[in-house]
Amino acid sequence: QMSKSTGNFLTLTQAIDKFSADGMRLALADAGDTVEDANFVEAMADAGILRLYTWVEWVKEMIANRDSLRSGPANTFNDRVFASEMNAGIMKTDQNYEK
Repeated sequence: QMSKSTGNFLTLTQAIDKFSADGMRLALADAGDTVEDANFVEAMADAGILRLYTWVEWVKEMIANRDSLRSGPANTFNDRVFASEMNAGIMKTDQNYEK
């Protein structure tokens, strides 16, 4: 919990300057999902920024090496299972939005 008396209080502008908007989103999303008070942890914001950086670097690497990735028709058993699971997830999502 943030409070001025404990010295860990940040305004929204200060927090975004320190952790970036995306880092704050990740940390706030992880701040609490129970009935307890949300607890913002700076280490989670730092870890979120690191995960974002790592992911961006991985995407850059995949784009740079896209010629070495598999190509052609996706008709193996694993491809069909993956497509089936994705389609099932899409249908469930659509049903939940309708509800």
